[in-house]
Amino acid sequence: MDEEKNLNPEGQNDSDEITGGEEDKKFDYSYVKELREEAKKYRTEKAELKREFEAVQSKLKELEDAKLTEAEKDKKRIAELERMLVDIQTEAKEKEIENLIVTAAAGKNFVDLEAVKMFASKELASEDEPDKKTIERILDKLAKDKPYLVKSSEATPGSGNFEKQDREIKRDANTILADYIRKGR
Repeated sequence: MDEEKNLNPEGQNDSDEITGGEEDKKFDYSYVKELREEAKKYRTEKAELKREFEAVQSKLKELEDAKLTEAEKDKKRIAELERMLVDIQTEAKEKEIENLIVTAAAGKNFVDLEAVKMFASKELASEDEPDKKTIERILDKLAKDKPYLVKSSEATPGSGNFEKQDREIKRDANTILADYIRKGR
């Protein structure tokens, strides 16, 4: 309790000795203060050295960039433009294939064109140069394999998207009764 009364505003003990550690070692306040000052000095020196290192690195990079000849700069720019061109060509090819898929799928009564595009794109991933015939073949296969993607022309609200199995014309009760009586006698 006595030690709590001797604390200064910084939370340090004003007595001549400070206890610390498990072994009950005692150090003079002046010695502890000296150690703290030394640690502070090392931290500030380290931060200063780090700033100097970053400045030297940036100067080195500037010198290396300035050292590059015009031809090297041009080669670097050409490589960058070639990468951009390849990206643009790839994107244009993907858009062209997507457009072919949508055009071919338009007349096939598909319910969900987004799903059709996804399935067809997955199938076309292995093709080197997909053309209209290939896409139509894949869409026909898709319609056959996944009939739920195709609108049924004879579907009723209760039958879902599947083809109606019963194509016989319904007869009324009187006709059914008359047929029964004729057959029964």
